[in-house]
Amino acid sequence: MWLRALVAVMTLLALSGCAQRDLWPAERLDPNTAVNVTIMAEPWVYARDVPMLAANARDYLSVGVVETNRAGIRAYWLGVIAWSTIDRSVLPAPAQANLQAKVRLLWPSTNLELLPASNGRAAPGLTEPVFVEPQANFTEAWYPLSTAQLAQLGADAPIAVALINDAGQPTTYEVWQVRSAAMSEFLKATGF
Repeated sequence: MWLRALVAVMTLLALSGCAQRDLWPAERLDPNTAVNVTIMAEPWVYARDVPMLAANARDYLSVGVVETNRAGIRAYWLGVIAWSTIDRSVLPAPAQANLQAKVRLLWPSTNLELLPASNGRAAPGLTEPVFVEPQANFTEAWYPLSTAQLAQLGADAPIAVALINDAGQPTTYEVWQVRSAAMSEFLKATGF
């Protein structure tokens, strides 16, 4: 009898460990840049409705963090990937999110503005895109993070993300799907 109870407890413990493992970050060595990259398992997703085009049309931002390790020199990067459910190819002037301006991360009591790296995905040493499933068409920008900024992101996910164009006008995206455990597991894996 006690053996069955022990087996049941061990099974529950094993299964509870698997629940967190699905959010464990991926690690890989980029074959072209030789940069070791640790990738947040699941990006935070923010959305904004675009009702003037269709009833359920939305634009999305996938926001995730990667750590790069170049010969022992570690750096942190915020990837912001814009994608949509809208096929804009049929519109007279297809609009795409401009990710070469600032991004503003919003919390109830503070904001964080970041400027993108000028060389995009190459800045963190990535040759393949990350955080882009399941969309095929996307634009992306990569923002260097200080350890203080990473700690701010680790404390709590932003409640909104705004893309700021060159004229200073924001386009704001609200929380769509955010699992804080993805960032917690990332920070554990990177020893932050």
